[in-house]
Amino acid sequence: MRILITGAAGFVGGHLIRAFAEHGHTLAAIDLGSSPLFGEYGVSHHQADLLDGEAMQKVFRQEKPEAIVHLAAIANVPFAWEHPGRTMAVNVGGTATLLETMAKCAPEAKLLTIGSSDAYGLTAKCGKPLTEDMPCEPQNPYSISKLCAEQLSMQLAKKFSLKVIAARSFNHFGPGQKPGFVVSDFASQVAAIEKGEQEPVLSVGDLTAARDFTYIDDIIAAYVALTEKEVPTGIYNICSGKPRKIEEVLQGLLALSGRDIEVRKDPARMRPSEVPFFVGDGSKLNKATGWTPETDFRAGLEKTLEYWCSQTMKS
Repeated sequence: MRILITGAAGFVGGHLIRAFAEHGHTLAAIDLGSSPLFGEYGVSHHQADLLDGEAMQKVFRQEKPEAIVHLAAIANVPFAWEHPGRTMAVNVGGTATLLETMAKCAPEAKLLTIGSSDAYGLTAKCGKPLTEDMPCEPQNPYSISKLCAEQLSMQLAKKFSLKVIAARSFNHFGPGQKPGFVVSDFASQVAAIEKGEQEPVLSVGDLTAARDFTYIDDIIAAYVALTEKEVPTGIYNICSGKPRKIEEVLQGLLALSGRDIEVRKDPARMRPSEVPFFVGDGSKLNKATGWTPETDFRAGLEKTLEYWCSQTMKS
């Protein structure tokens, strides 16, 4: 299958390239950045702007994709607060241009657009696992933009008779993820402490919030299944379905470390979470594809910590 990936140079994109290549697919990428994986896996790379309709049509006519995976987005929440207009333009406008291009140049292709569980927002205060039919109450410009892009995708799919699948991915982690996410934040600091680059002290905030964590290999397996299998158009949660407190993440990484590390509660960080329980229900995806997460949580933490230790050794 000829697969076009937007945002392919990022954390998830790199893992997805490897997985699709192992399945024998022909790959093309749209990304203003680059990655050594493009050369390693023979990925046809286009530095096209998602908002440039003519450039997008040129890529589509050249690559003739049979499937598109849309990862490209502004995903940094603090950046989104500072630049809400830019965030909406890229995340919503870029998605609109992609769908318009698909309708003109590849109407028979399948689009897998990657959304975020953050779209559920305050709905999670119900304290129950979230299902796709629950309402969304997003609470920041990033999550609002992702929900808008998702809903626009669904409506344009109806208008143009396109095959569109929308994934709502919950927290995921693994090697290659940048700081700014809880597992990579903790793991990078533990690795720095092990290398003597940081004092053996971790300052933390509220550790009581429960979140849904899935290792990156399992997230990628879900994306591959949704791309390769025939599934009904619609929205699918990708999640473990298991609540884990932030404290469990921290203690798991500390147990893997060879150093005695002091954990200090920082009053400046001790803002209790407005949504203490945020967990998904992945039964719809399981029914459609048979997917279920397989990676042991501790094993995922270990692989993530090993990655960060290798990065500090190179510095």
